[in-house]
Amino acid sequence: MKFHIFLSAFLVLFSLQLDARVIEKEDSFTIKGDQLSIELEVDGGEVEVRPSGDRRECKINMSYPRDKCDVQLRYNENRGQLDIIVDNDWDIDSDHSEDAPHIVVELPYGPELSFAAHIKAGELDFELGDLTIAEYQLRNWAGETRVKFSEPNRMTMRTFDVNVKVGEVNLLNLGNALFEEADINSGIGELTVDFSGQGLDRSMARIDLDIGETKITVPENVGTKLKVSKFLFLSDVHYPNWFEKRGNYYYSENYDDSKKTLYLMISTGIGELGINVN
Repeated sequence: MKFHIFLSAFLVLFSLQLDARVIEKEDSFTIKGDQLSIELEVDGGEVEVRPSGDRRECKINMSYPRDKCDVQLRYNENRGQLDIIVDNDWDIDSDHSEDAPHIVVELPYGPELSFAAHIKAGELDFELGDLTIAEYQLRNWAGETRVKFSEPNRMTMRTFDVNVKVGEVNLLNLGNALFEEADINSGIGELTVDFSGQGLDRSMARIDLDIGETKITVPENVGTKLKVSKFLFLSDVHYPNWFEKRGNYYYSENYDDSKKTLYLMISTGIGELGINVN
């Protein structure tokens, strides 16, 4: 009987020890100024960014192993600067998913946001609709990346810049980003870019994929102009009948009559480029 009691107590203590090695951290900040700059630096893990649904409150939720991560959260109210830094030695190829930190950042829609994320490896899921983003920059060295604007941005976005070295990239409803200029660069992998949404009167985007498959969807109600640079015979490009070639450019059927226009400068390397109209 004593042995069973001892064993039970040992198992309870062991379970508590396992739970203690994983830290659950929650923070919230009330943003008082009209502008907020956010620097998100993560070595690796799962990262989610989404609206908080609140005008001023910024929420951050994290779970990470105590012995593998060094986490720093700094909010400078006077400067309007929020730094989120997660330094860890998690290996993206490891089967130990419990070693991967999980970060959820919920952003307010009130202040004008300048957002910069630098991720070394991991899975990224950014839902950025109904925010007030002035500048957006994302760097991811390796992993899966998804960025979506389900609802229109609350202001004209000056720059939208995404650069992923290796992995699958899905950029959805970018017409709702309301960007003036966009730079989209993917090194090796699959790149999907969907420009559906509200759209600006005039937008321009540069798209570059070195090796892999690129799928681009343009809305039927926006006049679109394309310039495509191919890498010799190693690039395979498919244009729908919706486009007509004039000199070095391709124009959609409605380009001359459309009030809203989209200009795409596309550079494709080794792989296939498909353009769809929706």
